[in-house]
Amino acid sequence: MSSRVISRRAFLKESSVVALAVPLGGLASSWADSGGSEAVFPDPDQLGPILARAMARGGWYSDVFMGSRCITRITMTGSEIRTLEYGVTQGGGVRTLHGEKTGYGYAETLDPDALGPIADIAASLAGGVVTAPARLAHRKIPSRIPMRDRIEHAAVRDKVAVVEQVDRAARAVDPTVQQVVVDYHDEVQHIIIATSDGQFLCDVLPMVSVRATVTVSRNGVNAEGIRRAARRSGMELFEQETPERIGREAAEQAVRMAGAVEAPSGEIPVVVAAGGGVLFHEAIGHGLEADAVMRNASVFAGRSGQRVASDLVTICDDATIPCERGSFNVDDEGTPAARTLLVERGQLVGYLHDRRSAHAMGAQSTGNGRRESFRFPPQVRMTNTLLVKGSEDPADIIKATARGIYAVAFGGGEVDSASGQFTFGLMEAYLIENGVVGAPIRGASLVGSGVEVLERIDRVGADFDSWPGTCLKSDQSAPVTSGCPTLRISRMTVGGTA
Repeated sequence: MSSRVISRRAFLKESSVVALAVPLGGLASSWADSGGSEAVFPDPDQLGPILARAMARGGWYSDVFMGSRCITRITMTGSEIRTLEYGVTQGGGVRTLHGEKTGYGYAETLDPDALGPIADIAASLAGGVVTAPARLAHRKIPSRIPMRDRIEHAAVRDKVAVVEQVDRAARAVDPTVQQVVVDYHDEVQHIIIATSDGQFLCDVLPMVSVRATVTVSRNGVNAEGIRRAARRSGMELFEQETPERIGREAAEQAVRMAGAVEAPSGEIPVVVAAGGGVLFHEAIGHGLEADAVMRNASVFAGRSGQRVASDLVTICDDATIPCERGSFNVDDEGTPAARTLLVERGQLVGYLHDRRSAHAMGAQSTGNGRRESFRFPPQVRMTNTLLVKGSEDPADIIKATARGIYAVAFGGGEVDSASGQFTFGLMEAYLIENGVVGAPIRGASLVGSGVEVLERIDRVGADFDSWPGTCLKSDQSAPVTSGCPTLRISRMTVGGTA
């Protein structure tokens, strides 16, 4: 079935138009090497005075974050292009930190003259001794985010063709496929960060993402399958994650789950398939973010150095993995990307920090200060959160499980970081009987606490896979990746429908 365009909308905020044409001077070549930009940013000499105004009433730190983001979104439903959007947003924010207080303001312009009054607003909460910011010096940063097939060079028709290929591949899997929704998103973000400790950095962050949602209907039962591919890369993403594969695998998951039986309930072993790391991102990761620890709103507060998991468990957060969805070169405060060890062989050894939490807790920033855009101040966020692989053959883990559940794909859930309690729905799961994966099940949910899950992990596989997602926290979204090997939790409460 061929597609036709139902509506097409392009938007460009008037307030996003560049108001001051200031050349990048010596930075021009580095920007060209990393992709270039039509947006024109101020240079260090123009941002220094803004930092001085932000600290004019005191404060121990200030920064300026400026960003320009170019986004394309395409949605196809029923083999028809429903939306095709192109957007450009750009602006800058100024922040001042005084004690544990944060002053922040932003403007939808790159004009430094407009950011001066914003700096005054950010400074208004501060008091005490005034310290002049250090002179800004451009710092080069290594890039872990290559973009070989440039997003901005790809024609719109080529992007539409990707969406059409996903749709056709999904519909070709089975005649029971009733609905296919394909969401395409790409963006290129250019950022400038200037800090009161003298740093001036520029960076370029691309992202390409495609999500296929397929619904099948069989014998009056509807089932859904979802497949998402997303990386910080250019259009070369589709050499590895082909559109045909994305559509086919989403449809195949839906077809499998259409034959599911009712899920059992009770406390039984759960084998988590490789890639199910979202369970640990939600149930454990948020509790290891230091802002929650500072508020004593984390079950892991005050437990540094203590055993919180089985000795098979090692967990890290790693923004340095090339091209992963949660990766970057520097965080949104100018701190270099890092690999942070959180749990080592069952022992809690670290928390995730931004500048503010690190200052309050006498620690160093781990490079986890992230923000959705220039409209928000940064906060502590995960990046790529991974449970490190072990040494067992995944097949042996299943064989060693007489009866249990094999959890392949997770749906939505709820988590309370203060208590560690969580509930997760399972999108794709199977019964394990006599060490063999059996019938698919529907309506299953996992209930428990993060600490219990960590303590009850008794088998860890030698394989590994990851899942790209979007994390929401305090009304901000951030791209993340969650990963883990095949592993077994000796017992968990399963809520079923049987």
